[in-house]
This record gives sequence, C-alpha cells and structure tokens, in this order.
Amino acid sequence: MRIYFNELIKAFLRKSTIGIFIALTVLNGVMLYVNENSTDALYTPKQYREMYAEISGRPAADVYAELCDRKTALEENDSDLVQLELTETVLTEVEAVSGYDDYLSGIDERAKKMTAISIFSDPDSFSYKNIAKTPDDFAHLKGSALKVSPSKGVDMATGFLPTDIIAFLMIMTVIVTIVAREKELEQLTLSRTTFKGRASLGTVKLFTCFAAAFVALVMLYSVNFIIAYNTYGFGDISRQIQSVLSFNGSNLKISVSEYFVFFLLTKLIVYCTFAALIYLVTAVSDSAVKVYAILAVILAGESALYYTIQPTSYLCPLKYINLVAFADTKQLYSEYLNLNIFGEPYGYFYIFFISVIILLTGFSVCSVVIFAKRGVIRSRTRRISLHFPEIHHTSLFLHECYKILINGKVLFILLAFAALVYASYTPIKERFYSKEEIYLKQYILKYEGELTEEKEQAIALEGKALDEYDTSGDEISSMIKMQDLAEKRSAYETFKKHIDYLKQNGGEIVYDSGYKLLTGNESAGSKDTTMALTAMAMLICTLTYVYSIEYQTGASVLLHTSPKGRGAVFICKLIIGVLIVTIVYILTYAPYFYGVLKAYGTREINAPACSMEHLKGFSISIKAYLILLCVVRFFTLIAAMLLIFFISKKAKSFIAALLIETAVLVLPLVLCLWFGWRLI
Repeated sequence: MRIYFNELIKAFLRKSTIGIFIALTVLNGVMLYVNENSTDALYTPKQYREMYAEISGRPAADVYAELCDRKTALEENDSDLVQLELTETVLTEVEAVSGYDDYLSGIDERAKKMTAISIFSDPDSFSYKNIAKTPDDFAHLKGSALKVSPSKGVDMATGFLPTDIIAFLMIMTVIVTIVAREKELEQLTLSRTTFKGRASLGTVKLFTCFAAAFVALVMLYSVNFIIAYNTYGFGDISRQIQSVLSFNGSNLKISVSEYFVFFLLTKLIVYCTFAALIYLVTAVSDSAVKVYAILAVILAGESALYYTIQPTSYLCPLKYINLVAFADTKQLYSEYLNLNIFGEPYGYFYIFFISVIILLTGFSVCSVVIFAKRGVIRSRTRRISLHFPEIHHTSLFLHECYKILINGKVLFILLAFAALVYASYTPIKERFYSKEEIYLKQYILKYEGELTEEKEQAIALEGKALDEYDTSGDEISSMIKMQDLAEKRSAYETFKKHIDYLKQNGGEIVYDSGYKLLTGNESAGSKDTTMALTAMAMLICTLTYVYSIEYQTGASVLLHTSPKGRGAVFICKLIIGVLIVTIVYILTYAPYFYGVLKAYGTREINAPACSMEHLKGFSISIKAYLILLCVVRFFTLIAAMLLIFFISKKAKSFIAALLIETAVLVLPLVLCLWFGWRLI
C-alpha cells in the first residue's frame, strides 16, 4: 500500500501534472460553453429556461395544444422571430413527450408492415429478426407517463465528445509521468530489480492509471454538469429518460437521475480501458516516439472505422465494438441498436459491457506482464547513419546543426514534408458554382476600380435594362430566358448591395474571390485552420527534440555549468529553430498562396482592403493586408517555437513534451476543425 501512495504522490503532486490537469479542465469548460453559444439559435438559454419554467409540471397534451396555438399566432404576426424559433424548439420537445404512446404503437405497426415487404420477409435474415425483435424490446415502456421538462441541459452535460479527448490527454499525462519518463531516465532499473518486484510495481502503476481515469472523470464532468445546469437546467430528474428528446428512441426504463449515475459509472469503465491501453502501449514500446506514434495510429484507425462504416453494414461490429464508440457513451443510453452477429440481432447495450470488460481485463493483464519483462526506453535508438567526410572543428553552431538536423532526423522530416507537399500539390482552378456567380464577375470586371458617379449611373441603367428584358418566344425559349433573367437579377442585386456597402465604407470595386480565399473569408472554409494545424504539427515533430534530448542524454548537466555556455547554446538553437520555422512556413503556406494568385490573378491588389466586406475598417491596401497577414502568421510560428522550447525544457522528457505540446498547440485546432469554429 505504501508503494501505491508513493506512486500517487509522484503522479499527481508534480507541478507540471497539476498545471496540465487544471489547464485542460478549464479548456474543457471554455470549449463546452463556446460550443453551446456558437449556434445560430436566435433565442438565449435564459429564454429557454423561462419558457420551461412556465410550462413544466403541466399535462403534456395541454402544453402541446397551447404551444401549437402560440406558434400559429406568431406565424400570422410574423413579428417576433426569436419567440417563434423558441416556440418551435420547445414544441418539438413537447410533441415527443405528448405523442410517446403513438410512437410506441407506431413501432408495432411498422414492424408488421416491414416484415410483409419482400426484401424483409425472409425469417432467417438479420433484417427480419431485427424488425421482429424491436416491438418486444419496447413493450415494457407502454403506458409510460412522460413529463414536460427541458432536454438541452441533459444533452449538454453528457454529450460533449471533446471531453473524452481531453480526458485521454489527462490520463496519458499521468502514465507518461510514472512509466515513460522513468524509462527514458532509466529510473526503473533502480526501482525494482527482481521479477516479482517489477510485477508488483507494474500492478501498482496500473491502479495509479485507474486513479488518473477517476480524477479526470471527476474534474471534467463536474465542470460539464455545473455549466449545463446553469445554462439550461436539468428539470425534474426523477422523470423517465424518454422525456428528453434525444433519448426518445431508447428502450431503457430509467429516470434521468439514474441515467446520470449509470453514465458516469460507464464512462469510468471506458476511461479505465483507455488508461490500460495507454499503459500497455507504453510498456510495450522501447522508444518514446513509438508510444506517441502507436497511440496516434490506433486512435486514427478506430476513428476511421467508427465514422466511415454504416450502421446497416455487415461490418457494424467493427464500428461499435470500438474505442471511439465506447467514448460516445451517451449513444449507448439514447439509441436502440442491435448488432448483426453471425446473422443474429444482439442488443448493443449488453455487447458494449461485455466488450469493454474483456478489453479492460486483457489490456490490464498484458500490460502488467509486459512491464515486468520489458526493459527501459533507450535514449539512443538505432539510427540511419550517414557517412560524411570527417571535418574537425570546434564550432558550437555546427555541432548543434549536426545534432538537431542529422541525429534528430529533423532534416529527413523536412525533406519528407517537402516531398509530400510537392506530390500532393494540385493547381487551383477558378470555380463557378452557378451562372449567377459568372454574371456577378462580369458586373465587377465591367465596373472595376474606383466608384464614380458615372459608374453609379451606369449601374442604375443595368437594373432598368433587366426590368425591360425581353422573355418572349416559344414556350421552351421563354422558360430559358426567364431562368436566365432570374439569375442575372440575383447577381445584380448582390452587386448592388455591395455598391451600397462601398458608398458607406469606402473602397473600390474589386473582383475579390481570390483575395477572400487568402484572407479567411467564409468562402475559404477551414483552409486557414488546416494549414495552421499542419504547421503546428510539423513544428512539434521537428523542434521537440531540440531541448528534450539534452535531458534524455544527461548533457543538460554540462549546459548548466556557466551562464555564457547556456546563452551561447540557446542562441545557436534559436537560429536553427528560426531556420526550421521558415522552411515549415514556406512549405505550408507558399503553395496555397501561389495557387490562388495564379488562378484568380492580382487585379486591383493595391485597392483598399475595406473593399471586401469582411475587412471593413481596414484602410490599408489588399497587398499590405496580405503582407501583414503573412508576417503575423510567421511570428505566431516563432512564438510557438519558443513555447515548444520552454515546454520541452521544463518537461525534461521527449514524450511528455510531445503530449503537452499536442494539448496546447494541436488540440484547439483539431476542435476548431471538428466544430467548424473559425479562428479570429
């Protein structure tokens, strides 16, 4: 027991671990709040709560009829769009409650009709057995008395998947501290020298990993439940879970409070499985890089299976008996699902628990056994050796270049990245998704440049010409002309609105489709975030080695012998780091800039940036804005480089530095892509 307490102290009382846990918990809460408030809903959570405070506790049928009348009145007045959208949202939730008996009856009727259809009528087929099984699984829910209560709070508290990504990082932080880092520093050779001792220590470390899973669960979901409760509220938690809209299709007869308990217990089992897997990979790997790479490959593969396999596919067991599916614990309780196991329908609810317990047991046993037999992570792994002519010198800078670029394989990483960029480069072509866009371009090029009174008059005449457009002819010709007129008129209206914007805010008439792609307009989609993610990932791969290797090999002792020595080494590393950042920056951004400018041209590049509506308020030229944007991005990468140096120096471990840098620099960008958040 004493050794277990010592491992807990070692794992959880390190300043870096405490800082990471607190930072990730805050990040989780911020992302949850931002995600919930970044929707396009016109109403506020406060208005949602107030409406439910008014209708909760009343019979669902009466509330449904009242909301229908209220919606009709709002549609007729067409005045308060906020109240209309709020009423429609609440009405959808109340309708599911009031019509639940009809929903259950519909399951029986659909089963009878579908089994009579020829494609489902084979009694030996999975489809027939699945359809026939469904009514029996829902039969015990008939006569359920559902209550009107808010649904959004329950969904918000238990349906935020990024929480699981953050929990994975928190658990990995502990395992890195108690296993990987000790292997790198060869401390395990001193900890336990006998086989029995190593097995005992391995078991203790496994339970420390489980403790990390518990701490991550408590910290993260305490925040989730508090924020969800204060945002929407949970309503009457004694009500049946089917009262929550997203759980309407569940066949489990449990209350909301019971769901919360079962959800947290299930999530704890899943997190312990994550912990056992990470521990197993760490025990197996003899290299810090392998730990990171293997986990990345496993998660990428599991994600690909989960998001690409269709639920109706015969491969669906690979989709749901899957670590990513296990993380989506809410789905386990909110959806009714049978898996096709050798042609027989088996409930996913039971398969889930059988699978996760088998995996948890298997990972745990294997990890302890392998930990007891494996050695330490070697700081010096077998490397590709290149034979250069021997040059004897005392240049600190050249020694650092060799150590980083050759020994650290940074040169090979950069060459591989350059080859990948070259092989994947596809020339960008100007695209038009409708004739309206073509007509809009014609208007812009016709009146391109400074907006003058003569141009305004000519633009007004364009509108009159459209009003007098001749659509006469035979029936087919007339229809074609009318369609063409509608597209021209739509393009003209868009152009006219832009002219009105220029009158109020200044600027010139510019064909800005290409410039919008380069300056982060909505038309660029997630390209900016994708390039930023690529650049950050490359910086982590190339720069983490720069300082962590000094601690891994023990050279840090020599670096601290004199202030002048530390300063000189830092200057050398800084110069090399800036060169690496410059190469990564050019390889990441230059191909896209070149492709866009070649496809769309540089017409009116000296026009004011405020000529584009999303750059309202910028009086500098478009060229100056693009240059400023490039400079800001470059110095952002320089700042990221310095942060990587700081983290790798403080972490004193290659894999620990990789983990922290991923959480700080990569995770926010991944979540931006996931949720479609735009970087400011």
